[in-house]
Amino acid sequence: MYYISTNREELELYAMLVEKGERYDGRFTVKWANIIKHKDENLYAILKHDKYPAELETLQDLNGWFDSELI
Repeated sequence: MYYISTNREELELYAMLVEKGERYDGRFTVKWANIIKHKDENLYAILKHDKYPAELETLQDLNGWFDSELI
C-alpha cells in the first residue's frame, strides 16, 4: 500500500518520520523509501509503513504509474 499526494514535501516529511522512528542512522539503512512520481500527473507516492499512519490518501498499488516501455 502507498500514500499518495500532490505535495511531494508531505511525503518527504513522512519518510523522515519513519526514518527517525526506525532509527535509520546510516549504519545499515539510510532511508525508508523512494518517492515515486506519476508518469503523467502531478502526483507522488511513497510506500506506507504499518507502524506510522498518516492522514494521507492511500492507494493499493501503482498500476499505470510507469511508462509501459520501462516495465
